[in-house]
Order: sequence, then C-alpha cells, then structure tokens
Amino acid sequence: MANDRVPSITPLQEAERIDREQPALLADLGARLFPRSQIVLDEATIASARAILFTLVGRIEAELTGKGRNIAWPVIERSGLPQDSALLAFLLAHASWLRLVQRVGGGAAQRSNIWLAGLAAEDDGMLGRSALDLLSARSRPATERLSGYRDLPAPLFRQLAKQVDAALTLESGSAKPSNAADLIAGYNEADGLPYLAVRLAAQLASAENTCELRRPGEAGVDLFAGWLATELDAGWYDVVRILGEGGVRLMLLLRAAGFGLYEAGPLIDQLGDPDSARALRSYAEIDRQAARRVLFARNSAPERAHA
Repeated sequence: MANDRVPSITPLQEAERIDREQPALLADLGARLFPRSQIVLDEATIASARAILFTLVGRIEAELTGKGRNIAWPVIERSGLPQDSALLAFLLAHASWLRLVQRVGGGAAQRSNIWLAGLAAEDDGMLGRSALDLLSARSRPATERLSGYRDLPAPLFRQLAKQVDAALTLESGSAKPSNAADLIAGYNEADGLPYLAVRLAAQLASAENTCELRRPGEAGVDLFAGWLATELDAGWYDVVRILGEGGVRLMLLLRAAGFGLYEAGPLIDQLGDPDSARALRSYAEIDRQAARRVLFARNSAPERAHA
C-alpha cells in the first residue's frame, strides 16, 4: 500500500502506523461503498474540496507562525475536523464557486470589471465604494481565491484557526505563546467576496439598476449570485451551490427569481448544465413561490451574506 505522507520513518514504524489506521481505512471504504446520500459526488469535486481545505489550513498556519511548512495538516486530517458539517458545507460550496468561474470564463470577468470600474468612476458615494471593494476582492492572489480564506463565515474561521493552532501545539510539543486570538479578532467576513457581492447587488437593485445583474456574462458570476441571494433572501453560498450543480435545482432557482423561459434557456446553457433541454420542457409549469420554498426550506449554506 503506497503512502508518502510520513517521511523518514523506519519500516517498523510505518507498519505500526498502517496497522493503527486500519479502522479508519475501513470506515473510509464503508463510506464509499454505502454512501448515505443518493447524490454521488464526482472525483473532481472531492479533489477540489480537499485542495481548498489543504490550502486553507496552510494559509492559517502561515498567519500563525510566519512560516508555510504545513505542519498542521496531518494532525487536522487525523482529528476528525473534516467531518464537521459546517466546514464540509463551505468546502462543497466553494468548490462549486471555483467550477462556476471556470465555466463562465475570463471574458465575463473582464467585461464585469470594466463595468464595475465605470460604476466606481461615475459614483463617489457608497455605490462607487462598493464597486471598488468588489474589484479589489476579485484581484486577490490566486492561492487566496482558491482557499476562500477571506470568504469563511466568522464562526467557521474562528473554529478552524483554533484547530490549526491546537494542531501546531500538539506537533511542536510545547506551549509557546499563540497569536491565534489576535488572528481571530482581526478577521472580518465583511471583507469576503460573498458579503461584498451581496452588498453591491443590493445597492444596485435598490437603484433599479438590475439589467446587468441578471446576466452573469456581464455582471460576473459573483455579482449574479449576489443579486439572486438578495432577490430570494438566501445565502450567497446557497445560490452558488445550486448554480454549480445544475439540473432541476438550477431550473427552480431561475424560476423562483422570475426568469422567463427564453431568458432561462441561455443561462442554463451558459452555466454548463448538460441536461438543459430536459430541464426546460416543464419550466413554465413551475410555480415561483413553490420553487423558492423547496429550494430554501433547509438553509444549508455555511453563511447568509447580506448587505
């Protein structure tokens, strides 16, 4: 059984470690063989969620220690933290977000940035400030956008920072002074993309400036999701998960938001739903209020970003 997680150990130590992990290995196999959900996650989504968490833990560790050595990751894996439902919801939603950005493409982001820059130049008040803030969030480094470091809900960031700090203490074997409290105190989820997108979308909607907001190719997927969240009183990540998964829930989302049949068709195609023809056959028959009730009766998003 190949394993490259633990370097520089003897064969006996490696064998002992493998023996200790047999119960966990069987649990992993059981989860794959007998999943509790009828929805099957594809390998790309699982790999993306793992990459997000790995990058996120590494970023928090670097903030705590000033070094990027990924000491905490093996401890985090063994601790059971990845089984936390709030964290898993965030990982799944953020993986959907990254997939959506790839689907819609860089051309949409460029058009949206030009539009937002125009808004900022024309308005020296709150609207212009919000446009600039969203532009700034979009320009963050690629690793930060991958991890969603600034996009975590504050309670989840607090929990994860404490877990990483505890993992570092366990690995080092010493109780050195920690700056985890300062890191947590300085975190503000209002700096995150979900909050900024919802805030700007709400301001534009209040000004009855919704034409571009209804088109992800013009507004950008983040602002499009922000407008849908505002219209439907839903969490930004709730909306993003539905946009990313496609299928019948995407159809219901667009219907709940009031899109007509001829508007919904191109949107479903643009967002990459492979079964758009089947989805649209019954689109006009769906009741808007019923669609909204079905989608958001269980609010499973890791946050509800509102302006």
